Parts: sequence; structure tokens; C-alpha cells
Amino acid sequence: MEQNQVRAEIIALATRLHAGQTDKAGHPYVGHLARVAARLAERWPDATRDEREAAWLHDSLEDTEATEASLLAAGVSPETVRIVRAVTRPHGSDYLTWIAGLAAAGDVSILRVKLSDNADNIDPARVALLPDGAARVANRYEPARRLLEGGLARAGG
Repeated sequence: MEQNQVRAEIIALATRLHAGQTDKAGHPYVGHLARVAARLAERWPDATRDEREAAWLHDSLEDTEATEASLLAAGVSPETVRIVRAVTRPHGSDYLTWIAGLAAAGDVSILRVKLSDNADNIDPARVALLPDGAARVANRYEPARRLLEGGLARAGG
């Protein structure tokens, strides 16, 4: 297996964790995870295995019963868990303030995963399926994209 390939057990874990969940358009949630991972790999072919695996698991702490400890116990690397924790918005925090903090911190791995998530959230095909899609992009995801891209540029990534 190449150094940067996602382990099959990580995809299986993400699929199990999100089993039965659907996205805002009513599609199986695992599709979002797969698209985020694909976007990451496409934009950054040099992405590390930890970045790629974090893309698959990026919503596990927020949207499932998973904890950092349970991810580690399932064989997820400490670096992948660190990235997943960082891209998990703290409960009750303002979204754009949190995003600005990620951008300012300049951690390339975190920024790559979050930008890949953001790219899927602003994909015109997905946005068209949501009644409030255009407003969500204009008010939330596009400003976040600009902040994250700025942070990545400053970090040299």
C-alpha cells in the first residue's frame, strides 16, 4: 500500500459511523465523505494518508457517537484524530469566527481537509438541491472558503 492511500478499514469505519444518516438533500451521508476525500486527493495529490483518512472521518466527532478515544481504539492514527478534532466545530461557537481561527493557525493539513469539505458544501450541483442553498453559500461557505484559502496561502500550502 502506498504511503498516502486510505486504509480500507477507515472507509469501513466512516461508513459504519454514518450508517443511516442522510445529508440535507436526503442522500446517504457517506456520499459527502467520499466526495470530500476525492476533492482532497484531486486538489492535493501529495496529501498524506492522515489527511486523506481525516477527510473520510471529518464529521465523525460532530455527527456520530464517536469520540477521540474510540477512533484511536479503532486503529485511527493520532495524527488523523488530531486533524478530525481540529475540523470539528466546538459546540456553540460562531462558524466564521471558528473558521478564522483555523485559517490563522495555518496548519496545512487542517486547512486542506476543511477546504475539501467546504468545496463539497458549495458545489453548485449540491446547492441546487437545497431550498436555502444559495443563501447558505453566500452567508456561510463562501466567506469561509476565502478565509481558509487565505490561511493556506499564508502557510505556504
